[in-house]
Amino acid sequence: MVLAIGRKGQVSIEFILIITIALFYITTVVWPIALDSATAAEDVKGISDTKISAMKIANALNEAQSSSGDMKKTISISLPAKAIIEYDNADPNKIKFTAYVDASGGNPDEIKCNPGDTGLPPENVLLNYKCESVIDLITGAGAAFNFSGPIFKNAVVEKTGLVVSVDWST
Repeated sequence: MVLAIGRKGQVSIEFILIITIALFYITTVVWPIALDSATAAEDVKGISDTKISAMKIANALNEAQSSSGDMKKTISISLPAKAIIEYDNADPNKIKFTAYVDASGGNPDEIKCNPGDTGLPPENVLLNYKCESVIDLITGAGAAFNFSGPIFKNAVVEKTGLVVSVDWST
């Protein structure tokens, strides 16, 4: 009888040891890798959302310019945090978009992400990559605009005669 009780204790200790080793492995190897992957996925999503919003604006402007008659189209854009879309009349055929991220992995090929000085305040030191790209336009967008996320905005793109305009007040 004494022998059987001792064996059960050994099995319990072995079980506890195996569970302890498994938990140690999960917390030191698996968990950090999962967190890094989640951060990279969030960065790619932020860059992609910013690009999609910029493309919506560019496509609406190009569609208006290409139409043979008058037209009016409403678009909605949604910018994530730490993202900027800007249009300057100095370069009327380009919309620039920028996203600041804290990891360098997994960005779309055509978007450059550069490490180093992002021009952000010191409290954002973890945002060490500035990803930016430009979308070409057929025509200008009228008045200059600059949006920083997070933001949800509606706009009316209108062509009257030969003039294409964007009304962001809606």
